[in-house]
Amino acid sequence: MASSRPPTTAPTRPRSARRGRLAACAPAAALAGTLLGTPTAAAAPAAPSAPSAPSAPSAYEAYVWATGVNLRPCPRVTDPCRPTGVRLGREYVAAYCQALGDRVVDGPYENAYWVEVAAHGQVGWISAVYVRGGANNQPVPGVPGPDSCV
Repeated sequence: MASSRPPTTAPTRPRSARRGRLAACAPAAALAGTLLGTPTAAAAPAAPSAPSAPSAPSAYEAYVWATGVNLRPCPRVTDPCRPTGVRLGREYVAAYCQALGDRVVDGPYENAYWVEVAAHGQVGWISAVYVRGGANNQPVPGVPGPDSCV
């Protein structure tokens, strides 16, 4: 009778085959490390560049844990601040700052803080209720406060 359990050891392959697969994955690993801020041995030093115009404020990463979260042009749920049409969910977004706005309640979660984010080519606001890591009626840890909002 055959066992339905998965094998406890991985099948072995010749070292040369493993080396080839690892070499093929190196560019993707370097890119992932760069995007995650992890230095890799394959990453080359940045070339000097010409001075440019001031850049946008630095972004922090925030995870939107819910689905169907509306991106809004301001930290309010009132009529003049209708959703932009962009809906976020279960994804990382660039977070710039947070400020107090309308209180949002969703089940056991509630918060009056809103986070300014960039996602899907637009910048707007989402309720802190939908950002992982915060507590009820508290700002999201790691995202700059109202003094950083321009």
